Amino acid sequence: MVQLRRAIGLRTVISTGAGMALATVTYVSFIELASYLTGNSAWIAILTAGVMALFAGSCFCELNSMYPTAAGIKIFIEKAFGERSAIIIAGVYVLGQLSIVGAEVYILSQALAQGITIVPPVVWAIAFGALLWFLNYRGIRIAGITQDIIAYTMFIGLIAISLYGFYRIDFAIAEPFSLGTLDGFIQAVAMGITAYIAFEWVITISEEVTDVRIVPKGMMIALGILSVIYALFSTAMTSVLGWDVLKGVLDPDGLPIPHILYGKYLLGGFGLYFMIGMSLLASLTSLNAGLLTASRFVYAMARDWSLPRFIAKLHPRYATPWVAMLVVTAFCVLITVYGFITRYVLSMIFIIASAECIMYMVMALSVIRLRYKEPDTERSFRIRGGLVIPILVIIVYGIVAGFILFGPVKPQDELDQRIALFFIVGLTVLNTLYVYTLWPRLRAKYQRMAEERQPRRRRRATAQE
Repeated sequence: MVQLRRAIGLRTVISTGAGMALATVTYVSFIELASYLTGNSAWIAILTAGVMALFAGSCFCELNSMYPTAAGIKIFIEKAFGERSAIIIAGVYVLGQLSIVGAEVYILSQALAQGITIVPPVVWAIAFGALLWFLNYRGIRIAGITQDIIAYTMFIGLIAISLYGFYRIDFAIAEPFSLGTLDGFIQAVAMGITAYIAFEWVITISEEVTDVRIVPKGMMIALGILSVIYALFSTAMTSVLGWDVLKGVLDPDGLPIPHILYGKYLLGGFGLYFMIGMSLLASLTSLNAGLLTASRFVYAMARDWSLPRFIAKLHPRYATPWVAMLVVTAFCVLITVYGFITRYVLSMIFIIASAECIMYMVMALSVIRLRYKEPDTERSFRIRGGLVIPILVIIVYGIVAGFILFGPVKPQDELDQRIALFFIVGLTVLNTLYVYTLWPRLRAKYQRMAEERQPRRRRRATAQE
């Protein structure tokens, strides 16, 4: 029987954990969150969101140490609250997270259009998507090496361009500690959450790491690296460009490419193409990590009979979940079409952030529930301080989720907020209908098939004896 192969180490765990988050859409998030603050203090909101991500990540680490599987997110909820709840919540979460693809491809197309006008941006998107699909199809080792090269190049490039920006302004940052109102700061932190989007998806490759104990370590290191890079780059970009330039990025008819403007302002033509290169790398690392991790989760869901079983097919030679990869790709194409048609990039950011907050709350609740339900289950990673951190995660992310979907936003953002709320509610309704109509029949069918095969296996075993 073909199984997933254990072939990746700590280096790739870090690059995968950071890869999904290190997307082009984060540059827009930086400007959006900075607009809710009165000074160049975006770094405070970003680091606050980073600390919150560490707390949420610790919940994933404890649960993953109990059940290190590709379907971990679904299994954690199932063990705590039952399988129906697990399928509904996991479905909303995964489909909501993949909304990043629509925003990512649209922003990438706008970035490419600034410097490469001969080839239509959509053609570039299709070409790179096909390349990443092929690399993932050929095996986890190749996909992992690709992820390492892209992610670590991004780390170095963003740190370098940030420090050069500070140098150009003689490290004179205006009002670095001015936050403004409490409502504005909370909304800024909510936007900051999207900068760490899906770092926890690295747990879906738990069946392919050489040692499952490196997953929590890699996740925490990735969050630390992202926090430093984001704080540096966001502060440099807002300080160098100023709001006379950046306010155009937030305009509904403006171009969502603040990073391109930043590179061009600093280094002229070279800076333009340098940041276009950074955009390509950001999109590649995000899309590669997304395909790598989401396909493993969908594969594991099908393997556990939560989705049609044909989706759980593995390639006989490369041991890759190629059918699950096709399913994920098809959904990503739909989201991308939505992004190009509507240009409502912020609505996709709201969807991502709200889905994240909901899942973090559920994971914290699962930690609390399993502490009492399964106290003797082995945990190689255990959150210190009792239930303080899980409770804090529930409270803080509950407040942030409320602000994202119902809180005060700028007038031009109200439609995006309503779209996000409708999308989350719609996903919840669809997943609930699936669980209470199609899934029971699917499970019963596979159960009958398993029972019918069992006597044949026994007869073959008896004949061999």
